[in-house]
Amino acid sequence: MFNAEEVKGFNKLSNADKDLFTRFCKKFYDAWEYPEKHKPVKVQKMKGYLKVTLVDVSWLHITKDCEWY
Repeated sequence: MFNAEEVKGFNKLSNADKDLFTRFCKKFYDAWEYPEKHKPVKVQKMKGYLKVTLVDVSWLHITKDCEWY
């Protein structure tokens, strides 16, 4: 699994957002056959969601319910 604590910006998150991002990493990792191709490299708190940038430079919105789009 991705180590959420190693992702740039993780330490700047609140404890609740750290928990949310860690849960997201577990769910996200389990969703891919080759998850290393989609590894999160940066996380930022935005207004109402977390923004997660992936290794391929695409990014996702992570909602408070641990859903992403």
